[in-house]
Amino acid sequence: MQVEAKVNGEWFTGRVTAVETGKDNVRWKVKFDYVPMNTPRDRWVFKGSDDVRLMRPASPESRSPDTNQGPARSVTPPTAAEPDTTQSGPSRETTEGLVTMMRTLLRYFFPPDFRIPKDSVNTMSAEDLVAFPIKEYFQQYEAGLQSLCNSYQTRAESRARAVEEKSSGAEAKLRESEEKLRKLRTNIVALLQKVQEDIEISSDDELDAYIEDLVTKGE
Repeated sequence: MQVEAKVNGEWFTGRVTAVETGKDNVRWKVKFDYVPMNTPRDRWVFKGSDDVRLMRPASPESRSPDTNQGPARSVTPPTAAEPDTTQSGPSRETTEGLVTMMRTLLRYFFPPDFRIPKDSVNTMSAEDLVAFPIKEYFQQYEAGLQSLCNSYQTRAESRARAVEEKSSGAEAKLRESEEKLRKLRTNIVALLQKVQEDIEISSDDELDAYIEDLVTKGE
């Protein structure tokens, strides 16, 4: 059944491809003969609503002009049945813009060693881009990204271990130096007590002050 259905305030021709009967109404699924880009190719409408009307048959004059009544008059078909050619220009521009954007995105995230050469993206048409194996493309991109992240993580962990080992070594050397200094102070106190039996040194600060005093007097 040929009908006209309204889309975005404009009438377009099509045919009823499915019927859905409800309790209180009937719905038709209309598949359009032509609609501008970015417009649905079909839609559901309620029978008898303001969004759908039956196609009017052509008048007898349009089918068989009467030559006895003078020159045949040209019959203009319903404007709603004509393709909307006014939007063909903007539609082409929109398509070209989307194709260019898609090419740019594919090149930007292009995974290494993908089975399709990267340079071939520059010449892909809209049909080529529709057929592009986008699922495989993103799977390989994600695998490469995961590998890169793992590499960075491994390097970061290696550096962290190296810093930790270096820090542990420095702490060990510091403890060793402190132990040597403690033994040296003990030996100095013992030596001083042999030279001067009545000397009393009870802390490291007192020992440092005593040694500094000896050095000053010696100068």
